[in-house]
Amino acid sequence: MKVISANLDNPKLTVEMVADEVGISRVHLHRKLKELTNQTSRDFIRNVRLRKAAEMLTEKKYAISELSEVVGFSSPASFATAFKNLYGVSPSEYVQGRQNEQK
Repeated sequence: MKVISANLDNPKLTVEMVADEVGISRVHLHRKLKELTNQTSRDFIRNVRLRKAAEMLTEKKYAISELSEVVGFSSPASFATAFKNLYGVSPSEYVQGRQNEQK
């Protein structure tokens, strides 16, 4: 988690980079993450980024277009698609839903 968090804004962060930093093979990292989280290594990294983005959306520190860069997505469109796949709503709908909950 420390390695992913430290490189959250790096769109070139790969499973290999995480494995090297942690000091284990890519295959071993994949096996451990799959065992612990039931997600592939790539999905785990993407979902960590998306959870952080959801936190930041509720804090309203960044515009949605800026946030995609902050959490390491190469484009706002790919960020929005991945976000919708995980949360079932677009980032803007997510923000609106959170605002409605607070009222």
